Amino acid sequence: MKVKVFAKLNITLNVGKKQGDFHKVNSVAVSVDIFDTVSVTPRQDNQVTVSGMSLPVDKNIAYKAATMFVQTFGTTGVDISISKGIPMGAGMGGSSADAAAVVHCMCALFNIDKHSSQVHNLCASLGSDVYFMLFGGLGRLYGRGEQVEFDTLLKPLYFALTTFDHSCSTKEIYDTFDKCSSNQVYADNGKVMYLLANGQNAFALESQNNFLQYAVSSLSNYADSYLDSCQRLGYRANMTGSGSAYYVAFDKKEQAQSLVQQLSAEGYNTTLCSTVPSGIELV
Repeated sequence: MKVKVFAKLNITLNVGKKQGDFHKVNSVAVSVDIFDTVSVTPRQDNQVTVSGMSLPVDKNIAYKAATMFVQTFGTTGVDISISKGIPMGAGMGGSSADAAAVVHCMCALFNIDKHSSQVHNLCASLGSDVYFMLFGGLGRLYGRGEQVEFDTLLKPLYFALTTFDHSCSTKEIYDTFDKCSSNQVYADNGKVMYLLANGQNAFALESQNNFLQYAVSSLSNYADSYLDSCQRLGYRANMTGSGSAYYVAFDKKEQAQSLVQQLSAEGYNTTLCSTVPSGIELV
């Protein structure tokens, strides 16, 4: 079985102070048409193999997803092949996407209901946004990100997406966030979801935020010149996840294309992408 699994962008990312071992988040995210291609083939034994990635198996979330699936549901093992299109370390859910694709394929291959609580719990144990990536589209993520309320985006969004050959460790970002005194304003994500579901994209985009962006800027200046360029051109850039990717969002494709051309001309690795209605698509 072969699927495309799509990246995500955080339109908003409210982050609370650390409670126990994690930070509570409340975020609105969308799936976009940048994807990994994942193939999953059943085996005759209970072994799992992964090809197409250089990560060792103990750090490979796709491998972990498959082995946990075998243990949870008593299925045979699988051979997994991954072709990366989602940039790693960009805050676009690249690792979680691969895990979600494996879960999706194994549910289909072994006739397991992917809406079941067992599958939800499996996704939650794999990573905070794996369950969102499994279904995708438009969602409000809360808790650690494993709790998701889904809705349907009425009209597409378009993004001038810029990626960098640099990133900061997630742990270091959250540690810095905890030390920062910030007067950031929480986005009203219920309102943002309502606006996006009712086609009022321009109003929804007024609430864009990312509570981790200040911490990342404190740790590294890799995006400073890009942010200055966006400001000079009259646009507001927003970071997705814990970085390193940034975007400027539009409800008109032509506006996004124009900014892609401008930023590319200034030497930034900027591409056009747009929303898609689901997280995974059969190839």
